[in-house]
Amino acid sequence: MKTSVSPHYYHCATKGFDHCVLFADTREFIAGMNRIALCTAKLKESFPVIVVAFCLMDNHLHVILYGSREACLKWMALYHKLTMMWQRSHRETAPIDEPWEYDAWQVYDEEDLKQKIAYVFRNPTVARMGFTPQGYRWSSARLVFSDYGVLPEGARRIGSLSSYEFRNTFESKIVLPEEWHLLPDGLIWPGSYTDFKRVERLFGHPRNYLFYLNQNVEPEINQQMYGETISLPDQDVARITREIAQRQFGVNDIARLGLPDRIQLCRLVKKETKASLKQLARVLHLPLADLKKIFE
Repeated sequence: MKTSVSPHYYHCATKGFDHCVLFADTREFIAGMNRIALCTAKLKESFPVIVVAFCLMDNHLHVILYGSREACLKWMALYHKLTMMWQRSHRETAPIDEPWEYDAWQVYDEEDLKQKIAYVFRNPTVARMGFTPQGYRWSSARLVFSDYGVLPEGARRIGSLSSYEFRNTFESKIVLPEEWHLLPDGLIWPGSYTDFKRVERLFGHPRNYLFYLNQNVEPEINQQMYGETISLPDQDVARITREIAQRQFGVNDIARLGLPDRIQLCRLVKKETKASLKQLARVLHLPLADLKKIFE
């Protein structure tokens, strides 16, 4: 039975492992990317999602999904389950023994979606791996505004595989769409299951896409992801803001403060509440772009 909850975009990710490796070599990365396709196909009837963008790193993964939050979390749970099954069957060493921590953070508007996609794609560059987003093999960034977005030579339709070839390649009973394609190295072409054309339409032009790829939003997004569970609601931040304004400036109506005083108030509130810049911009009625210039 399909979920009736309205779909949204979600940024889903695992928290990086401290001591374990999620993908140790090319074989594990190929299996890890193919699991994205397997999870999407497995849940398409009960908990459907659209894979918009993804990036696999050696100790964590990021994926932008479109669906209900429940469906996105089901997808992450299935990815976890299939990963552990694969590791127990194929790794000579013990599988990951650290707890898996993952979540799905809702994307609230088009601007936020552009920033989150760029954040996901920039992971190998930020990690100083020596790759551009488009040059990193284990990410759907290779598909966007790229000739890799055209089906590579040597690809075979999944429907053309014999039962033996299918079992030997995927070691799974999950049914994959016949029109998807398999590359010679055993990788399901990510253009089969990733809606990268949606990403191209979102950015509109390569210039705009490159502009977002060059933004530094890591501190903000990391705060949203890993500080979100302890952040205060807007009403509490607003109350603390009024209290600090009264204490520091003798007013509890921030609209009466000039811009320099409001910026100073923002610094004080950020220090006391650890609120994100987006939340501070909402509460103090300040342009988010201006706050980023000041705090980043």
